[in-house]
Amino acid sequence: MNWDLLAANRDFYRFFKLMIVFRKAHPSIARSRFWREDVRWYGVGAAPDISYYSHALTFCLRGTSAKDVDIYVMINGFWQDLPFVIQEDAVGDWLRVVDTTLPSPFDICEPGKEQPVRSLEYLMKARSTVVLIRT
Repeated sequence: MNWDLLAANRDFYRFFKLMIVFRKAHPSIARSRFWREDVRWYGVGAAPDISYYSHALTFCLRGTSAKDVDIYVMINGFWQDLPFVIQEDAVGDWLRVVDTTLPSPFDICEPGKEQPVRSLEYLMKARSTVVLIRT
């Protein structure tokens, strides 16, 4: 193995190490059954765009049945920034865990250091993903 690559890619290593920690901390992600009634689908607003040309998707995975917190994921696959509106509850309920457009080490937060979301409007940068958890 060429361990020099680890030094050259320390930011990627940190990001994926913390994503593995996040996945292991949230049993609702790896359930033994499909999410069915525990998932709600959205787009940049309340209704998901399921057309052929859609570039944005949001979902809220309710964690109650898995004894977990709720997880809210926004995905902007478009080549331009898009304004998303968080559809679940009020401001102050959500903490940002991941925003793939932020530079390291701000792109992913360590457990317990998640950042509060101060508005229900979230400007998603082009080709990015944001992951929130409910407080």
